[in-house]
Amino acid sequence: MSAIHPQVRGVCCALTLVFAAGCAPGPAAEADNPFVGAWSLASWESRSAAGEVTLPYDGNPAGQITYTAAGRMSAQLMQAGRAFPDAAEATGQEMRDAILGGFFSYYGDYSVDMEAGVVTHHVEGALLPGWVGSDRPRSFTFDGRDRLILSTEPDPARGGGAVGILVWERMSGR
Repeated sequence: MSAIHPQVRGVCCALTLVFAAGCAPGPAAEADNPFVGAWSLASWESRSAAGEVTLPYDGNPAGQITYTAAGRMSAQLMQAGRAFPDAAEATGQEMRDAILGGFFSYYGDYSVDMEAGVVTHHVEGALLPGWVGSDRPRSFTFDGRDRLILSTEPDPARGGGAVGILVWERMSGR
């Protein structure tokens, strides 16, 4: 086994530190951007223009949204505990409906307007093809450091202009 020359070892260590510093957000990046991190869905409700409240996914949603310091985001939402038809007896369409009817996801870049209180998700990929290439602005408020409330714009396709209100809780590192 040959020994590594001390100068080569020093250069390798310095390059490793520079690379790591450039790839991982430091505490300052996270402090400057309160969105950075992974968030777990605590609740989700939909409010119609008439004020009627419904609970998507039968009131049993689960999900995670992640924001990186580099400006990337992804979101996955699903109905927890959903039942599936017996694969031996169900048609392909019944299986697709059961799977897709209780799950949604999308990803892309995001931008934040702190003064306006709006985070915009710039969708690059989504389960719904109509979302690809669209911008999805969300009004936001923080309830402390570890609770994020996002409100969608009124959606004419849902309940005559319903607004989704999603409450997210910061996930701790493991």
